[in-house]
Amino acid sequence: MFNVLLKELRSQHGMTQGQLAKAAGVSPGNVGDWESGKSKPGYNALAALARIFEVSADYLLELETPPAKTSDDLERIKLEQGLSCDGSPLEAEEADLIAMFRLLPSYEREDLFDLVYFKYKKHVEKKMESIYWTYAAEREKAKPTSASGEGSQSVIA
Repeated sequence: MFNVLLKELRSQHGMTQGQLAKAAGVSPGNVGDWESGKSKPGYNALAALARIFEVSADYLLELETPPAKTSDDLERIKLEQGLSCDGSPLEAEEADLIAMFRLLPSYEREDLFDLVYFKYKKHVEKKMESIYWTYAAEREKAKPTSASGEGSQSVIA
């Protein structure tokens, strides 16, 4: 039931009814009514609760199973998944990265994926897309070569 679920989420996050009300933009009386089962939140309040508790509205409406989001999740996911890539087990560092990625909300996953893709593309394709490489290339061109007298000493007679 929603009222029980709301109490559990609020308790897990260490929030009072007043703190939750303030975060959700409603009165403490609203939170009390939701937790006692007298009423249910409207659309805006439901969306705010989903953001506050980092769960989906479907979860709050009890349309999906509980999210896997506790402090032990990282280790649990690594153990349960038996992660591998190209038939080889992942190193601990690689498994940690994947497990952390899975625990992120979708908008954070997108940012992280874009960052990794950029780094991968730059490395694999050896692209010099940043402005830094424009200056580095110019410095390399400006360096004298050994054929042009670099390293030779002039003798004054």
